Amino acid sequence: MYNFTDMRQQCTELSNHSSRFHRQCSMEDDDGVVDDEAYSHWHLPSSLYEIASSASLESRITEVGLIIKRVMQTRAPYLIRDRKAHLQVNRQSEKKRNFQIYPMCMVGTELVNWLSQLSTEILNEMATPLTRLQVVGMWQVLLENGIINHVNNELQFVDKHIYYRWAMNEELDSFKTRDRSGNETTDLETQTNLNDLKSAIFFLSTVGPDALFRTILSKSSNERTAEELELVYDELLHVKALAHLSTMVKRELASIAFFEQHQHAGTVLFRQGDEGNCWYIILKGSVHVSVYGKGIVCTLREGDDFGKLALVNDAPRAATVTLREDKSQFLRVDKVDFNRILRDVEANTVRLKEHGQDVLVLEKIDKPYSLAVDPYCEELETSRQQFRYSVMAGLPEKIVEYLLETRIDAYEDNMTLDTFLEEFILTHSIYMPENILCNYLKNYYMQGSTVILARIDEFYILDDRGQKFAIKRRVVIFLAIWIRTIGQRFFLNPVSNSFVEELYCCVLEDSRQIPEMYSILEKMAYIRQLRENSMQILNRHSVVVLDCGVYSIKAPAPNPVLPFDTCNQIIHLPDTSSFTINIRLDKTSAEICELTKMKTHYGGTNVDLQLVEVRSSGERIIFSPTDISIPTMLSLNSRLYVAYGAEVNTLTPVVQQDGPVDSAHSQMLEYMSSVDIAQQLSIFHFQLFEATDEVELVTQVFGRDQFPSCIPSNLDLLIRRFNEVQHWSSTEILLAKSQSKRVALLKKFIKIATHAKENRDLLSFFAITLGLSNIAVSRIAYIWNRLPSKMRRQYAEFEGLLDPSRNHRAYRMLVRKMNTPIVPFVPLLLKDLTFTHEGNKTYFGGLVNFEKMEPQSD
Repeated sequence: MYNFTDMRQQCTELSNHSSRFHRQCSMEDDDGVVDDEAYSHWHLPSSLYEIASSASLESRITEVGLIIKRVMQTRAPYLIRDRKAHLQVNRQSEKKRNFQIYPMCMVGTELVNWLSQLSTEILNEMATPLTRLQVVGMWQVLLENGIINHVNNELQFVDKHIYYRWAMNEELDSFKTRDRSGNETTDLETQTNLNDLKSAIFFLSTVGPDALFRTILSKSSNERTAEELELVYDELLHVKALAHLSTMVKRELASIAFFEQHQHAGTVLFRQGDEGNCWYIILKGSVHVSVYGKGIVCTLREGDDFGKLALVNDAPRAATVTLREDKSQFLRVDKVDFNRILRDVEANTVRLKEHGQDVLVLEKIDKPYSLAVDPYCEELETSRQQFRYSVMAGLPEKIVEYLLETRIDAYEDNMTLDTFLEEFILTHSIYMPENILCNYLKNYYMQGSTVILARIDEFYILDDRGQKFAIKRRVVIFLAIWIRTIGQRFFLNPVSNSFVEELYCCVLEDSRQIPEMYSILEKMAYIRQLRENSMQILNRHSVVVLDCGVYSIKAPAPNPVLPFDTCNQIIHLPDTSSFTINIRLDKTSAEICELTKMKTHYGGTNVDLQLVEVRSSGERIIFSPTDISIPTMLSLNSRLYVAYGAEVNTLTPVVQQDGPVDSAHSQMLEYMSSVDIAQQLSIFHFQLFEATDEVELVTQVFGRDQFPSCIPSNLDLLIRRFNEVQHWSSTEILLAKSQSKRVALLKKFIKIATHAKENRDLLSFFAITLGLSNIAVSRIAYIWNRLPSKMRRQYAEFEGLLDPSRNHRAYRMLVRKMNTPIVPFVPLLLKDLTFTHEGNKTYFGGLVNFEKMEPQSD
């Protein structure tokens, strides 16, 4: 499993290697002067990453505000002018109309119109079009930070005929920032170029939703619009304390939760023994929880919640909660609303029982639903009264039955795929393997529906032939959707592959008895042809994917790597000898050991050998005998050993694992432009990402041993590539022979990262950003001080996107604003899925927890 701990461990390779040539080139400037401060701290890193932003969020917002102001003064000066406001005054029952002049003001609606048009023009294909509400959020950021002011000092920006003015005076227009040495700089150009403007607008669009989120939560429930509620709901999806709650509860919370902020540490939110009147969720900051006689018993941080127990039990507070940090922010849910939600949850839950046991649990969602009446609900509702029902939990076969009978009938080709259908198809292997699912579909097709309607309405009665046709059609349509969703991987599984032929024979036989089946036969014939076409692709010759750890030019990307593809892998023995062997990706660890034994005659016939990865950090990973796709799982600069169990502890890293001594890419970096390098990286990474499907993510998170038929080799290659780019950016700078060369390389990599972001290649973007944040690079103060201040501010913005607060909210806002397709930050994607998997049970009382499957499929 990939995580940031592994990333840090892998980065020790750079630190270990760098110390060897540290005195020669790492700390010398052009005159041979050693940076003593960097040297003194070289061996004492508190972390392998040092995110030391050279500009704060507030200073970046000030800079962006100045850019927007100057663009407005240049492109639309007519927006800033004296405004005449009508004032109505009552005096002794007589109405007199007075006028007041507001100098140099702008109108709220005109500001929204102008910035919307400017955003569309500047961002173009880089980001999705902004809604008016999102643009309001961008202006709200400038209002909260004092860049613009309301003429009457109101704190909320409103998209109405209300007056605002720029608060930045001309003498303040020389924006100031500080470099890493604390020296003040003032080099913002008078003429704003297009890239600056694009960066400014994109930055505002990513921080705007947070300001809008706070503003909406400050309103009363009845003042929140449907669009605002949807925005709040999207934010609540990423709050850790709410991860286990159902969709309906989160939507309810969006309408009744309030924002609360306290300025000073030491503020007491409530005391032990107080009446419980609200529930708190920490958005920012932390609190101390103390109990009389025990002192501080724990500290709660961002994402945690407290105060719920007193509401549930209707009891006094059991502890005192005190703010630990200044400017802490909370979500607050009042007791009345909390209790109402609890009542609504049970009222909107539909339970289907068999033999007194729950077999399917549904939740009513207040959303119109256009399909046929749900036969699992107790009442038959008219189309205007219908609600959508989501599956909360159930037996696997009942979930499939519900899906077939409520989601398939209204489905047409080229329709947007129903989310419930997609969630089931992408996650069914967790709780219902292909062989069981195919058997159920066959039985459903042959025997017909098992559902019994609680009531009968003439409109919904089907004759026997129509009922049989509907049942058979559902299975065929479901099969078509299944194949459409996961593509060629469907035909890699021999069970699902043979099911296509089996179902085709059944449909062909039925079409001779039921005339209506001819249309279904055509659909089935099309599926069968898809199978034939896919098998021609899948039956290709095997290719070498990794040649001794290097991605082969013969590798199939953007087509996926298949189980029969191979890797040329160097196998080492404890006696320091080694040999190269060609290994299929579907070979297990035990089979690789047997191949080694046959090739080298190493080990006796009754002696078990072990396959061990020795990393450059000294860590030893012993592979399970059933592990597969071993070569793609290996970390950078590691070695693969075959050894007896007693020899494992004697295996240690060798000097060759410390990494390169000379750069192999210095000429390429010198002669290729940053645009071309970023473009080539993006093309390759899009190919790798296209070859990786969602099922591999599920396999990696839930455990490879749980899905023996699925080999996530493509995902391994994608993660491996992330690590390669990350280490590459660090290593090239450290291997440079002079400080001037390092400064040039640092500029080059920041430019490459900038273009990678524009190309929507977030894998390259974050890999380079993390590589430059490696402590071996970030503590060479000399090269950072030589950067232009504008480039330092730009890199500080990159580092800000790595901010983990609010569950990596900065990154999520970045992705949300980008047009598709994008190559995502894969390690964070895996981290999210792992968090959801480990924080929620897969089964409750024998029922599949289907709500857990929603984020897994997203």
